[in-house]
Amino acid sequence: MFKVVALVVVSTVFFGMGMCYQLFKFYKSELPSIAKMELDPPNLVTRIFSADSVLLAELYTERRIPVSLDQLPDNLKSALLSVEDRKFYSHWGIDLWGITRAFVVNQVSGKIVQGGSTITQQLARELFLNREKTYTRKIREAILSWEIERTYTKDEILERYFNQIYFGSGAWGIGEAAQTYFSKKVGELDLAECSLLAGLPNAPSRNSPIISQENALERRNWVLTCMEETGAISAAVADSVKKLPVKIKPRSNRGWIAPYFVEYVKSLLLKDYSEEDLFRSGLQVYTTLNVRMQKAAEKNIAEYLQTIESGQLRSFSHRTRRQIIGADSLSAAEMAQTEYLQAALIALEPKTGYIRAMVGGRNFWESKFNRAVQALRQPGSAFKPFVYTAAIDNGIPACQVVEDSPISIDQADGTVWRPSNYTGDFRGAVTMRSGMVSSINLVAIKTLMTVGAETVAAYARRMGITTRIPPVESIAVGSADVYPIELVAAYTVFPNLGVRVEPLAITEIRDQQGSLLHSFQTSREEVLSPQTTYIVLSMMRDVVDYGTGIGSRALGFTLPAGGKTGTTNNYTDAWFVGYTPDLTCGVWVGFDQPQRIINQGTGSVLALPIWANFMKEALQGTETHEFPDAPDGLTSRLVCKSSGLLSTQFCPPESVYTEIFKVGTEPSDYEECYVHKPSIYSH
Repeated sequence: MFKVVALVVVSTVFFGMGMCYQLFKFYKSELPSIAKMELDPPNLVTRIFSADSVLLAELYTERRIPVSLDQLPDNLKSALLSVEDRKFYSHWGIDLWGITRAFVVNQVSGKIVQGGSTITQQLARELFLNREKTYTRKIREAILSWEIERTYTKDEILERYFNQIYFGSGAWGIGEAAQTYFSKKVGELDLAECSLLAGLPNAPSRNSPIISQENALERRNWVLTCMEETGAISAAVADSVKKLPVKIKPRSNRGWIAPYFVEYVKSLLLKDYSEEDLFRSGLQVYTTLNVRMQKAAEKNIAEYLQTIESGQLRSFSHRTRRQIIGADSLSAAEMAQTEYLQAALIALEPKTGYIRAMVGGRNFWESKFNRAVQALRQPGSAFKPFVYTAAIDNGIPACQVVEDSPISIDQADGTVWRPSNYTGDFRGAVTMRSGMVSSINLVAIKTLMTVGAETVAAYARRMGITTRIPPVESIAVGSADVYPIELVAAYTVFPNLGVRVEPLAITEIRDQQGSLLHSFQTSREEVLSPQTTYIVLSMMRDVVDYGTGIGSRALGFTLPAGGKTGTTNNYTDAWFVGYTPDLTCGVWVGFDQPQRIINQGTGSVLALPIWANFMKEALQGTETHEFPDAPDGLTSRLVCKSSGLLSTQFCPPESVYTEIFKVGTEPSDYEECYVHKPSIYSH
């Protein structure tokens, strides 16, 4: 009987061993070869270049900074081994005791704090397998781990692990992780930083300090406890480090120049390319950005917003960016919109539509919301050029006198709107030109009422405004929301004498070998007559030389220019949009959640200085041009501001100026000033 039992047992053992061997052969035959276990070569990198071939950004799915094992701090290696694989240097790829221990610890903790897989198993999974939770995958993982252990030394395996594994927030490998979270080389990491990073591979998103500092702190302190248990550090050292807060210092620009522009370009590319193609196919994208102008834009916004926040202009009662974000580190997830004061700038080349500079906010990595492109804001008086364009194009001369006096306008909801001027006074008879120059609200509103709100809205749409413009009187003073990029593009009509250009960000796309895939040309459309736009251009030049934009001259900006300020109710939005023959630029300043910036915070005070200083720097050293000569079909006359009619010898010199007319709209020889008459004592 004993012999029979023994025979059965031996047969069963041999049968089981045979089955295991056959299973081993079966699964091994399906597995990839590890004869050359190398880090996966990176997918091809898509590169975005400026107009002058400066690299702005690289787009990729995975990017690593390879490091050798001897470059890693001892604390980093100890931290990782303590929390992930304490028997790494003694097991053969699988740690059965470690699996058991992890199961018990996780059951006691009520959550996963330890993994059962060895470092070798994790590496095998990362390099060769997917993450499906099946027994088949675990068998394959075990076989691969055994093969890896047979083929490579422990140090080689550990080095490959550090370079391969994902640490969250787009960081693949420890070298990239050190830069992503601390802006450091891996050899510069201290114990607190080493223990934080060592805790990330277990759950890189949940434990990321960028996403949750609370989770990151808890995980880091667990790693320190593990290091204490393995004797890597003393209890005193562990306790002292546990008392430290989590502090990170992410890379400020992640290697991108003009990040708002890069993200805008990326959004355009994704209309024609899949995300996989864009991030893996190695495109070479050439854009219109001018790096020198971009840096000038970023610098002037940063400096002037700090001036506003400092209270140097007027009392600033809000929390500043430094108070909210902190000078050196982030303490919360990246925000879509911010509590602190923001600004946007976009600069276009009027002839081509090339976007030469784009700033969508103060810091892309704190708020990726691109205010230059995505923000819908009321333009205030920066909308008035559309009103006067409609009037001029419909035969009303710029010297038309409009009564600047109180008015009551019935609203659709039964209320009555009684608009006022910024100055709070009324000036009586004022020409449209003076209304534009001094930004007189009542003149713009009454001009709109003459030509019709529907007509004005139609002209704004013709010039490129796509947002809803309700046909109501308040649009004359900018009550309809606009996108900054559309408002700036619409202003290109003036220096182009009636031709609107579409903003252009990309000129060429080439493949990895440099072969041309796509090229993009300027889209131009004549939307107004040269005669109409020349007259409005002259009015807007007066704004800069004599009106609400004259502050640019005090700041040393001397080139020929036109433009318009804009301020909304309660000083929540401040604008200046202006142009030279070579560059059209718009600046907006405000809070993401509209609120008063400062008292008397007009466009002249808050936005114009940024515009003027940027334009000075942007155009310095470049070839500049004059505005075009007056086109045929125009004529000029000496008129009196008081009446808008031909001046006489009795009009005071300060009231007389040369007005430009479309032929057929000028006063007749008999239409003379009736305001200034000869004295009864004159002969």
